[in-house]
This record gives sequence, C-alpha cells and structure tokens, in this order.
Amino acid sequence: MLESARSRWRSPAMFTLQQIVDAPPTEVVRAFTEPEPFAAWFVAEGFSTPSDRVTLDVRPGGQISAVFVAADGTEVPFTLRFGDLDLPHHLVLHFDQPAEEITVDLTALADGRTRLDYRSVGLSDEQQVPIEPGVATMLGHLAAYFTQ
Repeated sequence: MLESARSRWRSPAMFTLQQIVDAPPTEVVRAFTEPEPFAAWFVAEGFSTPSDRVTLDVRPGGQISAVFVAADGTEVPFTLRFGDLDLPHHLVLHFDQPAEEITVDLTALADGRTRLDYRSVGLSDEQQVPIEPGVATMLGHLAAYFTQ
C-alpha cells in the first residue's frame, strides 16, 4: 500500500518528512543517483523532468543538473550539489538558491521496504510554506515509482 509523506517536524529554518517506499535502500537510492528514477519523482506541479535532461555526478561536490519543462514549453533549469555520501543509506544535497541543505536517510525495514527520512535545513518560514507540501508530493512520486 502506498503511503503519502508525513510531516514529522517543523521549526524555523527546518522541516522533516518521512516516506515509506516499497523497495530496499539499494533500489531507492537510485532515485538520487540515476536519471530515469530521479526524473520520475523530482517534478514540480505543472512540469515534467525529462530524464534525458538530467545529469548526475554522484560524488561529494558533484552536481545534479536538470530542467523542469511545462506543457507550454517553459523551461526552468536547476542545479543541486551532492554533499556527504554514504550510499545507499545516507546522502546530503545542497541547493544554492534558495540556500538549503537536504539530508536523506534510507533505513531498511524488516519487511523489505525502506523508511526515507528527509530533512531540509536553511529555508525561511516563508520559503518553507510552499516548498514543504511540494516536497511531500515529490516523495509520493518517488514511492509510486517503486510500485510500478
């Protein structure tokens, strides 16, 4: 059964979400390290993220570059950087605009599923208001990708 991401904690400059995924961490980590699974979940409302427009340099300091594409052809390029990596269980991502550090921890559950813990640090309260529900939706897309 697909469960939606739940807000676990929110405070000034930080929020956390949790998502259960029907796959082991060794599979779930592909959503952060391979173009096709990344493109399937990292989308904004009204946009798609074509996998052929995603590049991932998976190493500390390496860059993720991709483009959101709207139906009318509008393109919104974005980049993130990898920070600490202890794959498949832990990774850190950095956005520069707005400044945000994202920590993702993948924990194997006894039933073969994964608990994904997502923590965002650095956004103002005003930035968190639209971003947190968007991230929850994205994590739902990530979980759905692994139930196909």
